[in-house]
Amino acid sequence: MTPADLARLFASEGPRLLRRLRRFRGRIAAEDVVQAAFTKMLEIDVSEVEDPRAYLARLTQNLAVDELRRQSRAGVASVSEERLERLGSETVLTPEEMLIEGERFAHVTGAFLQLPRKERLAVVLFKLKGLSHEEVGKRLGIPRHSVPRYLSRALAKCAAALQAFERAGTGEKSNDQPTGEADRT
Repeated sequence: MTPADLARLFASEGPRLLRRLRRFRGRIAAEDVVQAAFTKMLEIDVSEVEDPRAYLARLTQNLAVDELRRQSRAGVASVSEERLERLGSETVLTPEEMLIEGERFAHVTGAFLQLPRKERLAVVLFKLKGLSHEEVGKRLGIPRHSVPRYLSRALAKCAAALQAFERAGTGEKSNDQPTGEADRT
């Protein structure tokens, strides 16, 4: 596909693809997904594609779903850019910040250690050892297709523990308190 052909296709199909991505309701950067789809179109031999418009629509849909999956994985196991910058900088944490970071680490570590054995091992084998889902499944004696479920449950529990820690630190009320019970702080 020549750049001129791609430009014509972009002019005719770009707005339609952006409209189709509205159903993701701002959870993805629609313009970036459409641009990525057109970039991929440059990489393939379009002469082998029967219907370039349909192919482009499916490609855009797949890229949008992939982006949502990537975001959900990153959201559970992400570290803020601010924290990453602080780790690499020469800035020294104050004693109070060191204490808070230590407590945060201890809280999440405690939550991780309380996970069921297979969930905990799935995280270690996949995230730390870099094994594939198939290899993790073999080691744990579970089907390969069950590994993502174990991982997502484990990471969600750790993320919930971290959120509970953060809420407790900001003084927010937790929804874990039974209704009708007075706050005894």
